[in-house]
Amino acid sequence: MMQQEKEVTSKRVQITVSTFALYDIVRAIGAEEVDVRMAIPFGVDVHSFEPTPQTIIQIKKSQFFLYSGAELEPWIDNLAVTDNMYDMSQYVQLRKITEHDDDDHHDAHHHHHGSYDPHYWLDISNMRQLAQKIALMLVKADSVHEADYVRRAAKYIGALEKLDKRYQNSLKECQVHEVIVHHNILGYVAPRYGFEVETLTGLSPDALADARTMARLSREIRSKKIDVIFFESFVSDRLMLSLAKENGIRLDYLEPLANISSEQAKKHMSYSDGMYENLKKLTAAMRCE
Repeated sequence: MMQQEKEVTSKRVQITVSTFALYDIVRAIGAEEVDVRMAIPFGVDVHSFEPTPQTIIQIKKSQFFLYSGAELEPWIDNLAVTDNMYDMSQYVQLRKITEHDDDDHHDAHHHHHGSYDPHYWLDISNMRQLAQKIALMLVKADSVHEADYVRRAAKYIGALEKLDKRYQNSLKECQVHEVIVHHNILGYVAPRYGFEVETLTGLSPDALADARTMARLSREIRSKKIDVIFFESFVSDRLMLSLAKENGIRLDYLEPLANISSEQAKKHMSYSDGMYENLKKLTAAMRCE
């Protein structure tokens, strides 16, 4: 029995990915025909991850190694370039970094990111493009199951379109038009659905915020009548908690979906699950009708 299981596994398309968003697509479209693994373990921050020798071996053995790109994973620059490596940021629409992204965070920001905002998977239209590309890759690698991949891709994309419509409808009529977050995971989401974002640390989650930034955000909270601010999974809530207490408002968290916790993985959380949860919190924070 063990030998038979090994033989079945060896016939599956072997794929390693760097982020949860990519994992979710491959898992949904590939299903039982694909063996997909995370290079970055569940529960580990993608910004601070360093690969082990075992991770590098796993990447080299995979038929495809799909990584997010846009300088989200600086450790990849140290890997030897191989034919199985795919920078998935090449297949989406990237948002150029603006002067607003740089406000108060210039040095720390440029230490971590290049010319583009790397959080592109939170744009549902980009997830649709990724799903289409990954489906084509699977069909090319395993034409025997082409019909299955095409069918599952259509179902996945349909669910994304439903999610996009829910965002559009839910965020159409809101009393507040600004959200304050620890670092800017909403750079693609905000312009798509018509609201503004202010941040403590710009695009970098581990940049240091100064007193001027804290004071500016306190003014925003008071002037815009904001009653909840957000931090993200895998970052410290210390400064945002201080800002919330100082202004007598609530602190909540959003799912960046670059990775998820081990507990969330055990519950088979999906990209759509995380996005719907974020939408619920955003509609409450902006007091949408």
